[in-house]
Amino acid sequence: MVYEDLKGKKVLVTGSSSGIGAATAIMFSGQGCFVGVHYFRTKAGGEKTLEQVKKNSDGVLLRADMREEKQVGEMVEQFAKEAGGIDILVNNAGDLIDRHTFETATVDFHDDIYATNVRSVFLATRSALPYLKASRGNIVNIGSIAGHTGGGPGSGFYAGAKAAVATETISMAKEFAPYGVRVNSVLPGIIETRFHERYSSPQRRKKLAEENPLGRNGTAEDVAKAVLFLASEAAGFITGEYIAVNGGFYMRA
Repeated sequence: MVYEDLKGKKVLVTGSSSGIGAATAIMFSGQGCFVGVHYFRTKAGGEKTLEQVKKNSDGVLLRADMREEKQVGEMVEQFAKEAGGIDILVNNAGDLIDRHTFETATVDFHDDIYATNVRSVFLATRSALPYLKASRGNIVNIGSIAGHTGGGPGSGFYAGAKAAVATETISMAKEFAPYGVRVNSVLPGIIETRFHERYSSPQRRKKLAEENPLGRNGTAEDVAKAVLFLASEAAGFITGEYIAVNGGFYMRA
């Protein structure tokens, strides 16, 4: 699918050194966008994504710890300067970090989960907002169906953080609408990326695929397609909404 209105847009994708973020960055480049490829620890992954981006269009490699206010602000400013503004922000950076129960988890673990998954969205959005207001751009936040289901064993804190992202997406959509800035989210289910390779065994992933109504787990590209739709003018009258990309694993009325 080609979205002609995306050509030439300046798109910042956080957490794009692998998985959903990498697929999203590459897919935007295929639309002729200038793409900011962000990483924190995995420079090699970021460089690999940027290499793929540059086969289609152009972009820049960016580094920041998304939990740190100063680093995020400087990263966003760097992208805006090199790109000449910001049209689309994809808040993808986030992580399960580890599996812990509410009974055994530490306060530090709790705080790190929320900093990684919620504070990161706030910091990037706040820094990018002046540019998005100028371009009447839009934001796509990457949530999770865990925010609705409560998640699997040991992922309750992650589920809570993603529920916060879902609610903040609605709040942002209301607040930013007068500026012409749309805000939506995508809620992945079980996606075959490094994330689930780290936190779910092959046996569990196979079982979940067999139980999925569409008979498989998702791919990073499945999610990226939904992000591009929400960022395009095809979704120009959609804000404060989410698309659950999960093959029917989670359905609602």
